[in-house]
This record gives sequence, C-alpha cells and structure tokens, in this order.
Amino acid sequence: MDVLSAMGVFVRVVDLKSFSLAAAELGISSSSVSKQIAHLEEHVGARLLQRTTRRLSVTEVGSAYHEKCQLILAEVREAESLVSQLQGKPQGVLKINCNMTFGQLLLSKAIPEFMRLYPEIQFEVALDDGDVELLKEGFDLALRITNPRLPDSSLIAREIASIPLFLCASPTYLAKHGRPETPEELKDHNCLVFMLATNTNVWTLSNRDASHVVQVSGDLRANNSLLVLQSVLADRGVANLASFVIQSYVDEGRIELLLPDYQAERLSLYAVYPERQYMPPKVSLFIEFFQGWLSENLQQTLG
Repeated sequence: MDVLSAMGVFVRVVDLKSFSLAAAELGISSSSVSKQIAHLEEHVGARLLQRTTRRLSVTEVGSAYHEKCQLILAEVREAESLVSQLQGKPQGVLKINCNMTFGQLLLSKAIPEFMRLYPEIQFEVALDDGDVELLKEGFDLALRITNPRLPDSSLIAREIASIPLFLCASPTYLAKHGRPETPEELKDHNCLVFMLATNTNVWTLSNRDASHVVQVSGDLRANNSLLVLQSVLADRGVANLASFVIQSYVDEGRIELLLPDYQAERLSLYAVYPERQYMPPKVSLFIEFFQGWLSENLQQTLG
C-alpha cells in the first residue's frame, strides 16, 4: 500500500464527507476509495471513519489523524515544489485564501498574468472574509486586508501593499443632501458602514493640521463592501471605501470623492503564510509577483 496516496484519499473523503465525491474528484472508483481507507485503518491499527448506509462520520482518532495527514501532505508538496524549483521549473498547486471583494476585483486579474509566466503552477482559490487556519485547511497562502489575527505563532504576516480609503457619494445624493465641507458635517449624513473594516463606524480623517475622528451613523451596515458600493450608487448615502472598489465608478463620474483636503485611513494587505525553513518556491514567486503587480495596478489617488 502507498501510505501517502492513502492519506491523500482519506483527507479528501473527510473534507468532502463522501466516498463517492472523493472518488469522482480523484478519478478512481468508490470501491478503490473504500479499499484504500480499509488498508489505511489496518495500517494504523485504528478505526478512522464510521460508515453507515446514510451517514459518514470521523472518529476522534480519525479527526486527529486527518489533521496530521494534512500537515504531512503539505510538507510533501513543499518538498516536490522545492525540487522543481531547483530544476528550474516551478510547478504544483498553489492554494490561496483571500478576502472576498479584493479577490474578485484584483486577485482575479493578477492570477492569469502569473499563470502565463509560470504555466506549470495551478491554482486553488477560496474567497471569504473569515479567519482561516492555514495549515489545518491546507492553504499555502492567505491574503488579508488590515492587520490579520495570528493566533498560531508558526504563521508570518508580511505587508505587501497599502490600500487607501476614500470618502465618496453619488452626485444625486450630494445634490439632494448637500456636500460635507468638514469632517464634523459627516454626522449630518447617512453614512454607509462596511463592518469588517477596522474603522467600522469611526472614521479618521487627516489634513496638514490634525487628525479628526468622527463617529458616523446610517441606515446600512454590511460585511461586504460591494453591497455598500451598490447603496452608494443607488444614492443612499456616504461611504468610506477602498480605492479598488470605487475606482471605475469615479472614472465614469457615477461617484464623487468628498473632502479632498483630508486623507482617510489606509489599510494594509498582508500575505500570511506558514513559517518554514524553506518557503515553497511557488509561494515566494507569487508573493513577489503580486507585490509588483499591485504597485502597478492599485491606484493610490483617484479623481
């Protein structure tokens, strides 16, 4: 029995909670999956899965073994990637987790360009705004805007870009409600809040003289900046959004920037990855590429 291969089958069965789905993904028969799991259980001397006609569950031993298998398989992929790099051909699957909106608007554009340079590297990308356990979930790299939480000391967070925020509203909203001329006047406006930003409903604006902290409020709080953007476009109020979210609408004149003499906060984009003696070449290559790509494609000024 190929233990590593059986570990890979076991991991996919647990992740997908199905023998048949794992078989389909791996391109083998369900009977082959069953045999490999049975051989693996015999090899380790413990029941890893509980199977009935209706339900598949992981035993306590199986859950612990699943976590270790993920780490082992990640190390194997790293070793293979290192060898391929030394041979001059970076290859393998790069698994990335990224913030939802940032991934949709920017990462999605950068990946095809990277793949043209390194055609032997494939991607698996998951977009979500929650915390991610890199090692447990098998990711090589996470991209997180604002300071990420790093409960695991084995992780490294490297800042790779600075992202400016801009106060904005639609021309129709401003014609109806007036244009704020000072930060304090924002209190008189319907301010649309992106809840996952560190600033939330406390906005800080700075000019040459001082910083102004304003407590804002409004009728919309959302955990997705694209939802906030749509309310801005629907003439609902004022928002404080990242440049890459509003750039095209500012260029089209559908959104106007407010308080041009004041600078809103800046967010940071971090590359988060496991601390290892040898970073997989596919990870280091992509981080360096993406940092350069952002310096050319992420606008720091608008209007």
